[in-house]
Amino acid sequence: MKTRYTQDKPASAEILRLMLQKMTAHPASFIPPIYAVWYEFLTGINPQLSKEMNKLLDSKEPLDNDIMLDLYGRHISDGNPEAQKSFKQNMQKVLDNLAQVAELTDSETDRFSAGLQKHGDALSHELDASTLQNLVSEIAQDTQTMRHSVESLQGKLHQSKNEIDKLQQELQNARVEALIDPLTDVFNRRGFEAQMKKHAADAELQGKKVSFLMLDIDFFKKINDTYGHLFGDKVIRAIAAALKAKVKGQDSVARMGGEEFAVILPDTPLEGAYAVAEHIRQVIEKGKIRALNKEPDKEEYVGGITISIGIANCDISGNWTDALSKADEALYVSKTTGRNKTSLYSGPA
Repeated sequence: MKTRYTQDKPASAEILRLMLQKMTAHPASFIPPIYAVWYEFLTGINPQLSKEMNKLLDSKEPLDNDIMLDLYGRHISDGNPEAQKSFKQNMQKVLDNLAQVAELTDSETDRFSAGLQKHGDALSHELDASTLQNLVSEIAQDTQTMRHSVESLQGKLHQSKNEIDKLQQELQNARVEALIDPLTDVFNRRGFEAQMKKHAADAELQGKKVSFLMLDIDFFKKINDTYGHLFGDKVIRAIAAALKAKVKGQDSVARMGGEEFAVILPDTPLEGAYAVAEHIRQVIEKGKIRALNKEPDKEEYVGGITISIGIANCDISGNWTDALSKADEALYVSKTTGRNKTSLYSGPA
């Protein structure tokens, strides 16, 4: 996959025609973010977005700017604006509660200070035993009230700290989820890019090479047509699980869209990457996946599912998008010369 959008001019023109047909039926504006939502939906490169769009379209709900921009924010743009908005709102509630408690405690402190001043003035005069006893009782009562106020503030502070910790964790989880493909639990393309930024900034990897594997499930359309889309999803999950099981350390797996995956192999030369790729390819070729039978007593296993792989590399801080494109070109060679094979990028033909 050279870029997120791989369609050539005739294909993209057909997508544009379909988009205009779809968009005119809804009140949302013809602006770039909404265009991007329709484009990714119609090309099928964003499975989670497609799932939500299909639900909305099935419900016959008019798609206005608010709905479409929300979809754009949650599924296409960086980060998770919905989670960030929720975090800010909840944090504001916590801070408001703390401010109220602090204000009450300030009032108690002022009253306590005023009481101490009054009792001090009283003690500067001659007092009989009864008056002195009453004064001591008042001081004890004021001290007890102040102690309760301080304990209440401490309790509220502890509670608020726990709430803030929880909110921070929820925000962190949302950030992580924004980088994960929900079907396979591996990185999505955004997660892939985040991993590459992390590796490029790693001082221990400077001056070293990173290799990329681009993988594609062979004849995936035939698999879907023969066994159904649910089984197709099961195949995608199985391939992702196999890839995760066969990489280690700083290596990463990402689903780049549809049936395409990428593997990042930091500090790995081409020959090492080729060995990894061949091992993965052979394991998948030998594997079998249980079919989705309607009759539970009849188990059927589907074998012979294969993948094609392309490999390229670059310096860890180099132009990795170019290297990924080269790996994709090598993948194309594998696909057009028999499939179920691994090819190294060998330069322009």
